[in-house]
Amino acid sequence: MKTDKKKYQDGLDLLRRPAMPLVRLLILLYITGPFITIDELTGELNEEVDTGQVVYPDPAATLAPYSRELRLIERIKDNGSAAPGTVTTPAGDPLDPLEAVELIVGQKIMTRELETINSRLCRPCHCSLCCVGPTKDMAQEFFEIPLAATEVKDFALDLVDTPESRELNPDSGYRPDGIPFYRRPAAIYRFRDGFSLILPKKSRCPNLDEPDGCAIYHRRPEVCRRPQIFPYLLEKKGDTNIVRKKLLAVIDCPYVRDLKEEIAAYAAGCGAELVLRHNKG
Repeated sequence: MKTDKKKYQDGLDLLRRPAMPLVRLLILLYITGPFITIDELTGELNEEVDTGQVVYPDPAATLAPYSRELRLIERIKDNGSAAPGTVTTPAGDPLDPLEAVELIVGQKIMTRELETINSRLCRPCHCSLCCVGPTKDMAQEFFEIPLAATEVKDFALDLVDTPESRELNPDSGYRPDGIPFYRRPAAIYRFRDGFSLILPKKSRCPNLDEPDGCAIYHRRPEVCRRPQIFPYLLEKKGDTNIVRKKLLAVIDCPYVRDLKEEIAAYAAGCGAELVLRHNKG
């Protein structure tokens, strides 16, 4: 059955115009031109730009949200060699500084861009897949939603915070009162690495307000803003970034299934390979 994609139009407009082709052009112009700062260059981009992949009617406006990330490019011109971080090939060889800068900046820009795109694609789905625990036929016993300390107050659930919980993580077999934590009702736990909302089988987030969706959508946790398409241009290992050049998309998600072709085109425009994967099952 053919999918009606009109409901996704708001997010599709952004998905079809990724920032990265324009960013690559910006880097080339900056490195080869007389510009001292990135802001100086972007200030001159006041006419339509056609990269051969995408047409940008207002390139300066497209780049404006990423001015902080783009200023990292200035480091390569300041000293001629240093990228803002160590980047290597999978074999461990140092990457060309210019390519390293492009990947580091690209990872940061795509992360922010996809937060906005995902939000616009998610809302029309009226989907609760990320807001409920595993169904009885799933292999997982629970789903974990990491929370910042400032986000805990938005969830009307018990908080389990004990000396023992603070020494463990969810995969450590925590058993408060002798019962595995994932066999108890949904709750927030203070684990070694921070706070987590734990959704056991057949449970749900207390803020899921069907049929309207998330009751705190406009202040939802950061982790809830980042499903289900995310960049994997680099993999961080200690102080080193390893080149991967991939875009990961979770195929469980309805809009990922509906928009596979458009997501693949976005990945290609960003110089990444699309990898579809399941998160649940």
